[in-house]
Amino acid sequence: MILGQRTEDEIEAVHEMLGKDTAQIGFYSYGEISPHVNTGCCELHNQTMTITLLSEDS
Repeated sequence: MILGQRTEDEIEAVHEMLGKDTAQIGFYSYGEISPHVNTGCCELHNQTMTITLLSEDS
């Protein structure tokens, strides 16, 4: 799914998946270098969202 400039929709989708009681913090970067799905050649992917989930055992 290509979201273009729909960053608010993307953040809301993550929030719904993790639950409303899950705190969120993070950032968008202006790019990530990784292999292209079709060619396997490394390319720059514009605007990358990174999610790190921390949990605590009770």
